[in-house]
Amino acid sequence: MKRFITLLLVSGMACISLSGEAFGADENWQNLFDGKTLKGWVQRNGKAKYEVEDGMIVGTTVLNTPNSFLCTEKMYTDFILELEFLVEPDMNSGIQVRSNSFKHYKDYRVHGYQVEIDPGTGPYKKSPKNLLADGRPAPETAPRSWSGGIYDEARRGWLNNLTEKPAARAAFKQSLGLPTEKQWNHYRIEAVGDRIGTWINGIPAADLKDDMTSTGFIALQVHGSKNAGKKIKWRNIRIQDLTGKEKKEPLKALIVDGQNNHNWKGTTPVLKSLLEETGLFTVDVATSPAKKQPMDSFKPNFAKYNVIVANYTGDEWPKETQDALVEYMENGGGLVVFHAADNAFPKWKEWNEMIAVGGWGGRNEKSGPKVRYRDGKVVLDPSPGRGGSHGPQHEFQIVTRDRHHGITAGLPEKWMHAKDELYSELRGPAKNMKILATAYADPAKKGTGEHEPILFTVRYGKGRIFHTVLGHGPEQLRCIGFIVTFQRGAEWAAMGRVTQKDVPEDFPTADKVSLHTGLSADYDAIESYDFGKSRRGLAAIEEEIRNVPPSSFPHVEEKLLKALESPKTTFAGKQFVCRMLRRVGSAKSVPALSQLLGDKKLSHMARFALQHMPAPQAGVALRAALSKVKGDLQIGVIGSIGQRGDHQTVPALAELATGSNARIARVAIDALGRIGGSQTADVLAEIKVPAGLKAARDNAYLMCADSMLAEGQKSEAVAIYGEMASPANSTWIRIAAYRGFVQAGKDQAVPVVLALLKDKDLDLQRAAGKFITEMPGTAVTKALAEQFGNLSADAQIVLLSALEARGDKTAAQYVAEAVTRGNVPVRPAAIKALAVLGDASNVELLATASAADDETGKAAMDSLSRLSGPGVADALAAVAARSSAEAPVRVNVIETLVSRGDTEALPVLFDVAKDDNKDIRQAAYKALGALSGQDELAKMTSILLTVESGEDRSGIERAMIATVTRLEEPDASDVIFGLGKAGDAVKPHLLAILSRVGGREALDAARGQLLVDNADVRKAAIRALADWPSAEPLADLMKIAKTSKDSTEHVLALRGYIKLLGMPANRSAAETVELLTGAMDTARRADEKKAVLAALSGYPCEQGLEIAERSKKDSALLAEAELASKQIKEALLSKSLKATASRNSNAAHQALDGNQASRWDTGRVMKPGDWFVLDLGIESTVKGLTLDTRNSSNDYPRGYEVYVSFDGGSWGKSIVTGKGAEPITKIKFDKPVKTRFIKILQTGSSDSWHWSIHELAVDL
Repeated sequence: MKRFITLLLVSGMACISLSGEAFGADENWQNLFDGKTLKGWVQRNGKAKYEVEDGMIVGTTVLNTPNSFLCTEKMYTDFILELEFLVEPDMNSGIQVRSNSFKHYKDYRVHGYQVEIDPGTGPYKKSPKNLLADGRPAPETAPRSWSGGIYDEARRGWLNNLTEKPAARAAFKQSLGLPTEKQWNHYRIEAVGDRIGTWINGIPAADLKDDMTSTGFIALQVHGSKNAGKKIKWRNIRIQDLTGKEKKEPLKALIVDGQNNHNWKGTTPVLKSLLEETGLFTVDVATSPAKKQPMDSFKPNFAKYNVIVANYTGDEWPKETQDALVEYMENGGGLVVFHAADNAFPKWKEWNEMIAVGGWGGRNEKSGPKVRYRDGKVVLDPSPGRGGSHGPQHEFQIVTRDRHHGITAGLPEKWMHAKDELYSELRGPAKNMKILATAYADPAKKGTGEHEPILFTVRYGKGRIFHTVLGHGPEQLRCIGFIVTFQRGAEWAAMGRVTQKDVPEDFPTADKVSLHTGLSADYDAIESYDFGKSRRGLAAIEEEIRNVPPSSFPHVEEKLLKALESPKTTFAGKQFVCRMLRRVGSAKSVPALSQLLGDKKLSHMARFALQHMPAPQAGVALRAALSKVKGDLQIGVIGSIGQRGDHQTVPALAELATGSNARIARVAIDALGRIGGSQTADVLAEIKVPAGLKAARDNAYLMCADSMLAEGQKSEAVAIYGEMASPANSTWIRIAAYRGFVQAGKDQAVPVVLALLKDKDLDLQRAAGKFITEMPGTAVTKALAEQFGNLSADAQIVLLSALEARGDKTAAQYVAEAVTRGNVPVRPAAIKALAVLGDASNVELLATASAADDETGKAAMDSLSRLSGPGVADALAAVAARSSAEAPVRVNVIETLVSRGDTEALPVLFDVAKDDNKDIRQAAYKALGALSGQDELAKMTSILLTVESGEDRSGIERAMIATVTRLEEPDASDVIFGLGKAGDAVKPHLLAILSRVGGREALDAARGQLLVDNADVRKAAIRALADWPSAEPLADLMKIAKTSKDSTEHVLALRGYIKLLGMPANRSAAETVELLTGAMDTARRADEKKAVLAALSGYPCEQGLEIAERSKKDSALLAEAELASKQIKEALLSKSLKATASRNSNAAHQALDGNQASRWDTGRVMKPGDWFVLDLGIESTVKGLTLDTRNSSNDYPRGYEVYVSFDGGSWGKSIVTGKGAEPITKIKFDKPVKTRFIKILQTGSSDSWHWSIHELAVDL
């Protein structure tokens, strides 16, 4: 139990005994920052800017972003950290230590201990944030000056704010009178065990004892700010990793079992495997004698182990064994109480204090209180009653009550556990107990209606106990939630801290259980697989690997490696293994894969597995192979090294890049570019390559510059860009170099970009346009736009497109000048740009341009419709209303108002609708139809009553129809009123409008026009009824059809009647057919009877079929009658179809459901003898079948025979045989066959594919 760092602590001291000079004789510092790049750091949460400048990390505030953190990729437990920082006044920052970021905790919010950087320029402010960990307000200080204090970021708030350390608060250096170099402050932060100490400029500051988090990353914070551009700088960041000084031996765990009222023989092997799986533990098992056998010999040596896992409920242990466990725990041992172990030893006082609460064994109120969790608090319930109960096993939701303890850190607030016993009413001493998670015992599941403790810790002496009530049997131990908490809990019990921080992707959610997936595929199939053989076994393995959670990868990897190393495995099998190891492989796979790098057949697949493997051992293997393999194998290894970005290979690659083999030299140069960095750039700058490789070398050199720029080496990168922008280089290299220039200094690149625009090389001009879109700032826009007139036409077009993409309206005046003064090719581009850059002041210009009958006019119309900003709609309306403007311009503007949906222009449009120009009036009518609502119907009716030409009446009619059609519930009152005042010439237009409105009042108004003397009005009324939006006028139309002597009125009414029968109505098919029969009887011509027959197929029933068959006697109706008869029969047949099959028969109906997404299939690969039987329901004459399996394109029958039967049992000989060859199998009978049952017998075979039918169609 002794650890190196315990020597550093002195019990009983008021503060950590580490001084500012600790470890002075054995300084083992590591730099966290290399002074050049941010390698080893990752940014989280906010979007503040982190850069490297002059050997410093510089953090700059950005508006509208939360706190930002630059975090170490590595996690640290015990350490000494030193750094220097320079912070601006009024800025808040901090150094995060032992911090974390989890998906399930506030969506990856960084949280943990923060050593505050607080210049203290402002007074203390009382707020909910300024609280101590116990919830009390932090003491007031004026000003705060809390630099060096410890704040718990995103968790508990202030833990130690230096209120009682005035010397520390005065140690912070910042004064306007001091030179900048004198305002740098030095921090020393020591985190050892459960103590964190801080020093500021050598003065002791915070001394915190807290065990909430033992491991995490280190991070540099830029606090969210209302002011952009505030900076904090850090330098000389170094660390002593004290954890690394410890002798790294595995923890020793002992599982105690042998007796239990549960399946200990099943659970112990699983518990052992779970502990060993962490890589932290070696595990022994102590099995007691059987029940009622002598126990004298059962004396485990607990002191040898870091943690004991109790999987025992049974006979009492010998007194000597009990005393040994008590002594072990009092001296700092660890204990995990697993499920029914809390049923054990009800009379052993110390045991019950260790487990806090237990159940059964006669436990009752004398054993201690029950523990409840009510209203966010732990409540001890002393009420009388038994100890221990549970209902039937069921899935239940666990609620994490302490989300900061190492065991539960990062877990979801709520997560589902597998079907298990929910222990309730546990009772006992309940001393020193900390609840981590609870579950609600639902009365519907015979529960208590209480939130019962599920996971909790207990302190006993110096020892630590983790108690989990989960885990009835091996099946429950598959729950990912159990696995994670058990593994973490065992480590915490052993060491008092948790280093296992990862939360598996497949962790249970609030409503879904997640189980560790056992491997079911037969991995032995890999050995015998070869090309050309069935892939069924491999397909099962691949499917399993795609679906197992990452926690299962080690088990899969083990099986794959066994196959890879087997002498029986074929080349094809090994190739498959390499492909699978790309997904699940780890360092464990590297030795086996590295042996294949020299294999001509398998080298590339081995690289495939190693190339992106995170394990550093993979890089070592590839580096070792680089000098051993030759030819194509070496080329492949070089490519993989480049993809990995392996800096250690730069010297070797440089040598290959200058070798005599051009192919190898080319890929080596490319790999150097992918590796990048200043070291590689220096190499590429020095090497001499032949002309054929210059382009490759130049490209790689620029790739290095790009990576240097990304890592903060701006000046070095710019130097390379300048070198490669030389005209001596190819155009494409120059473009890449110029792009680097722009990326390095976007606001300082205007001269460079202008030079490119003025270059005669069109490719350089176009590249400049792309760069312009990436350069920020209004000043850049103005500087570029001012040079517009100095550019060629081609360059002007490029610049206009780029300015449009920037969207900075500063350029609008320059672009507008290009519209009026630019030459012909430039004007359309300028007009297009004004759509984005312009405003209301440009409407007149664009409207005038829109009248041009060329690309300029089209561009102007498009820009007018896209132009945005205040006053644009008013400016457009003003042009539309201006009588002095040219008619084409006004028409274009009116059309623009429609495309923009500018309803505020409606008053102007009503005025324009009275214009003298016919084209303008028609454009206004169309616009009114597109933009008007209910309120405008009265005005449009008034216009319709007053206009005199038929063309105008038709135009306003179309506008009113467009309006009422668009309204959800149009009101026809204005139209009805107009109908009463209208003359005969206007009434047909109003009736047409009413037919689109519908409703009782409109129908009555239309009916009133059926009896007028004017024939045209009567016919218009009939047409209106025929177009009615509901079936209400049916009786009116039939009456007219029967009684009218006018043939036109008869035809209009009868055809309208047939059409309205298709409107939705609550009628059966037979009832509709009866009405159609009436229409057939009323019809005076064959054309109307044909219309009836055409409608019949929409209402399949026996009565409709009877009419169709009877109509065949009339030669004038024969063709239509036969078609109707066929369609009705097919429809009737589809309703009566049923199916059965030799396999998966309960899904056979899915081949007949009209849904391509569903299917019937055999459920395994197709074999001879599989059959599918179709029952037509009625005897029918069939010409053939179509089997459609397009959604499973390989599942067509490899062979088939078709049989027919009237009774479904007597099949006789096949009537047709054949083979499927594509997803749609058309089976055509030699001649039509009358039958009721059709049987399709599948006669072919496939090693890989099922026989499926997505849809089956019968051809009658």
